[in-house]
Amino acid sequence: MRIARLLAFALCLAASPAVAQDKPAAAPPPEPMRIVLTRSAEPCEPDCREWLAAQGAITKDTPAELRRALAELNGRKLPLLVYSTGGTVEAAIAMGELVRKSGLDIAVARTVFSQREPALGTIDERSPLCASACTLFLAGGQRRIIPPQSRIGVHQQTIVETETTTVRDYKIVRGRRELVDERTETRTVKQEQATGEIDAKMRRYLDAMGLDRSFIEVTVSTPADTMRYLKPDEMRATTIATEVGPAALAFSDLRSGLAPAPGPSRSLGTAPVLPATLAAPATPIGSVELGPHRGGRLRLALSVGEGRYQQTTTLQMQLLFGDAPIPSRLRTVTLTLPGSPPIVAQNEDGNDPAGAMTADVLRETLCGLTDRTAVSLKIDPPAEDGTPSTWQRSGTAAELLRLSNLRSQICR
Repeated sequence: MRIARLLAFALCLAASPAVAQDKPAAAPPPEPMRIVLTRSAEPCEPDCREWLAAQGAITKDTPAELRRALAELNGRKLPLLVYSTGGTVEAAIAMGELVRKSGLDIAVARTVFSQREPALGTIDERSPLCASACTLFLAGGQRRIIPPQSRIGVHQQTIVETETTTVRDYKIVRGRRELVDERTETRTVKQEQATGEIDAKMRRYLDAMGLDRSFIEVTVSTPADTMRYLKPDEMRATTIATEVGPAALAFSDLRSGLAPAPGPSRSLGTAPVLPATLAAPATPIGSVELGPHRGGRLRLALSVGEGRYQQTTTLQMQLLFGDAPIPSRLRTVTLTLPGSPPIVAQNEDGNDPAGAMTADVLRETLCGLTDRTAVSLKIDPPAEDGTPSTWQRSGTAAELLRLSNLRSQICR
């Protein structure tokens, strides 16, 4: 029997990303993180996107996995797409330092593999996740792109003491004992808050990464047996996100001409903060009929405006019953385009429960559409008295995005 001390963040998920310090729900089994050089499975040859997909729990062996993956790049600067419940703190810090020294960007998104060897996959950002120690890994990104619907979870770190025991089963055969089965069982025997020394190490690391001090304060002030999920404005304020927007931003070179983030220089370099463009009123481009609802018709009004970030456009979608807005605070619209991760629009304004659902989209993605490009829209959650067909539509870009009007506004 041996006792193993493992420095880790507790791996737990809350039921809703919008509620801080909610009761944790069961997390997926934390398999060790694999970091895989992945090529897009979408029809895109010869210019398919490539990225490093980092998914699973961070263990003491994961830094070596990252070094192997970085060596495979041969100096290329591809983005990292991370999806993780957390893991070992010291390993996550070592990985963050490796990423920053390599000058790579990190986006929070899940990779769905359609083939393993060679790795082919698509990007799914419907429910991105980076919690606990994963946020330390994320902090190492030169740019840190976080979709607004992401679950970025923080809490106090803990020291977990585990006990590992070898269990052997025997049977008696002809008066002699024979081994039937042998297995290893591990259980948690003690869990306690980590020492101030670990907090100090985290502070030094996050200072070196150029993060605002508010990020560590939010982390250490959240009890270890809960999880606080940051809202989009908190992601920006704590600077864990340099950009709140679609993971596709990680594939666009937005760094040229940007000034470094203000403040003293750091030993490993600070991540540039992407300046927002001046917000102008969105321009209506039309509406999409969805279907019958409560004796009337449901429709989705579309508007476009300047994106919050360079090279992006903001899509606004207002759900209407006739001319009356329908509450959208807890709803999302998922827009699916070929060759692009799902685009999720949501209402981020807690003061306006019936406000528009918005999403930032790369302008080149929208301007590359043709009238006949296949598009689908899905609204979640549907109303109890509606039919499935009312809350989702498939058709062409001309029909569902009012493409001619959209082009006149953004494709100049």
